[in-house]
Amino acid sequence: MRPGRVLVVHPPVSVARDFIDYPYFVDLGAVQLAAVLEARGIACDLVDAYALPEQREGLRGAEDVGASEPRGPETVRSAAGESQATESERAGEVRHAASSMHWRSDGRAHLGATVAATLAACARDVAAVVVAVTPFHRPPARDDLLGELLAGLRARHGAAVPIVLADCYQSGQHYVAAPQLLASYPEADAYVQFEAEVTVPALLQAFLAGGPGPRGVHRGEQPVLEDMPVPAWSKVNLEAYHEFRAAVVRGLGRGGWAFPIGGRTLPAVTSRGCPFQCAHCSSNPDVEPGRPKTQRRHDPAGLRRMLTALAQEHAAERVFILDELINVHPAHFDHVLEAIGALGLGFELPNGLRADYLEPRHLQAMRGRITTLSVSAESGVQRVVDEVVGKRLDLAAIVRAAESAAAAGVPLMIHYIIGQPGESAAEINATLSFALDLWDRFKAWPAVQFATPLPGTRLARALPLAPPPADHDWGPRFQRAPTGATVPAALLEKFRWTFEQRLRASQGPQKLVMNATYACNNHCSFCAVGTRSQLHGDGERLREQLSHYRKQGVELLDIDGGEPTLHPDLLGLIRHARALGYRAINVTTNGRLCAYEAFAARLVNSGLSSLLFSVHGADARTHAQNVGVAEAFEQTLAGVRHAVRLAPRGVELGLNVTITKHNEGQLDAITALAWSLGLRWVNYQFLTPFGRATAMLAPDTARAADSLRAVIEAWQDRMKLQVINLPFCFLPGHEALLQGDLGKLERHMAFVNNETVNLAQYLAERRVRKPVCASCPHACFCGGFYELDEVPEPPWLIAPEDLVRPLTDPRRHESVPAELRERLRKRAGPA
Repeated sequence: MRPGRVLVVHPPVSVARDFIDYPYFVDLGAVQLAAVLEARGIACDLVDAYALPEQREGLRGAEDVGASEPRGPETVRSAAGESQATESERAGEVRHAASSMHWRSDGRAHLGATVAATLAACARDVAAVVVAVTPFHRPPARDDLLGELLAGLRARHGAAVPIVLADCYQSGQHYVAAPQLLASYPEADAYVQFEAEVTVPALLQAFLAGGPGPRGVHRGEQPVLEDMPVPAWSKVNLEAYHEFRAAVVRGLGRGGWAFPIGGRTLPAVTSRGCPFQCAHCSSNPDVEPGRPKTQRRHDPAGLRRMLTALAQEHAAERVFILDELINVHPAHFDHVLEAIGALGLGFELPNGLRADYLEPRHLQAMRGRITTLSVSAESGVQRVVDEVVGKRLDLAAIVRAAESAAAAGVPLMIHYIIGQPGESAAEINATLSFALDLWDRFKAWPAVQFATPLPGTRLARALPLAPPPADHDWGPRFQRAPTGATVPAALLEKFRWTFEQRLRASQGPQKLVMNATYACNNHCSFCAVGTRSQLHGDGERLREQLSHYRKQGVELLDIDGGEPTLHPDLLGLIRHARALGYRAINVTTNGRLCAYEAFAARLVNSGLSSLLFSVHGADARTHAQNVGVAEAFEQTLAGVRHAVRLAPRGVELGLNVTITKHNEGQLDAITALAWSLGLRWVNYQFLTPFGRATAMLAPDTARAADSLRAVIEAWQDRMKLQVINLPFCFLPGHEALLQGDLGKLERHMAFVNNETVNLAQYLAERRVRKPVCASCPHACFCGGFYELDEVPEPPWLIAPEDLVRPLTDPRRHESVPAELRERLRKRAGPA
């Protein structure tokens, strides 16, 4: 045994699929503690399970290994500490993989080397062992990885070598207060809560002096940050460390991360603690309730020394600064930004900043160096911010931050929490509305999480009956497992689900809906464009629209009408769209021209990817009542049969039905008709108050929805079903089938006269909200209720010259009625 030498170990961790707080940087506490021990004259080895390299060379025989005195990861050892090598290893084959990430059979992700590999890297001849404990070891329960590691260490060293557990808490984690943790690990002699840099050295000195030593639970004292040495990254194999992070990125399979960890990325903490008293926050865990919280900061010289070491001695390219609140002291934040800029480092600030302390100079200093700036709102309702969270923040500062970040070209993420005690369902909707407004206006990404009562927080004291997670893992609670307070957990899940659907739909435009013509050979009683001039769109201008939107990245195209098959250049438009790179092209048709087999063959082989037939009755009479043409039913069905027989593989065929008073009782029969024709996709569309549609045609919405529910439950296992233009509240349990107006946020519509609008905003003009909407969990995605008029929409007369004007010609909309033109202008958004 080497007298007085200490082993510091950062163990592997396991995390749930939905975790937060960057567990791939939680080893910083152990690396910092190793530096402190060395600075205080306590010689130490550091074994970091995140930085154990792959064993690339053949191992020596067991007799040679046993004769050596390994002090690091050079030699592979068994869990019991004995040197072992198989014949294949002696021949030069790899014995164990590098520190990495892999998925366990229980669905958790294992981060770092295996326990066996970690133990193998630990020297036997030490006088004491310190093992870092993280929030991801799920205190106070016994974590399998940590328990296995401690059992291996105790088996190796016996009772003679003391083992100390230490939080090594620095900052920026969701700390879990668990003074009873030591009872879960009888292998350990002592446990140090909170910060480790003062108390752990004192304990070790007492243990090393001989005697039983100060066993039990100890409260860590706060160190003076100005006296803190630079973390001991020289004791870490940084090549293996960076490869570990690359393995995390590969293993999680995520695309673009808000806070990327590629390349040579190292963590740092420039301050500890937060002076604010937010109910949900676990910062300053050593402060007892009722006592003021504080923040301690490295001085400017210490900042420069630490960041210079990361950049110049350890070749860091990016620094993850994990402070809980880095910008509460403007001068300190200025010093950090200045030092980073002088060193040419990229950096990330994953924990939310105070928006009211964010200055324009900060944004300019961050531009081009930071991937995402993060600020915390917690709620979009001032009462909740003040009375529930206790954040002392004017939400106007959040709006200013969003506007300023957009102007500076700095991507912004804003944190929100839903499900807090005393927060009503209507206030949750107000928060989601606030978040979506800042996203729509400034592209400030909304990160919405559930209120999670971490042990020791004011939120946990407000929810004393909230049970801990079954596996003691708080991480997934933030993202996928609401606790439930004033609003039940099941309802919170609906709020979150709807919000995510709305957010996904608003990242467009992703689809172009093109009215190729207003001409039609039917005369549908509900036609949305039936009062418009029956003209074809100009082929050259339609191609111009296709090119315009394709250049914006749009890949999905719907060609609609009128009746698009009447357009003389429809097949040419489809081929042109395919040549431009449109990935999916749909045509919606009444199908009557497809009764001509030759035309049907040309259409289904033109390059389209889907073809939807409009059938509005289960028999000829009902269909004719809706479309105004007696012979249309037989012709449409003949067209469907031809398309089903002639369509090549990969072309999807479906049926649209608009629900009216005439056919609401036939929905099951219409679905059965679609099945008998060979169609496996049906869209059920409720009336919209445009064109010819009036209140006289509309069925009772609740009654029609009840009929539709029975149809869905009978057919949903056999067919693809979608419901269009129906508020969510009419079909509870089938929300995933509803295609609300706001789902069209990603869609732009081009009219025959080349006017373009955002489709969701255009439809919203005729939607109304009712009192029930205020607390509905689907309010942020549902457009509300349509109010149909008693008379058709006034005529929309189009001048022929408008069809051919270039898209850049400001006169191209002169024939549109002035009132409508103004509405379209306000709603259009970017074209």
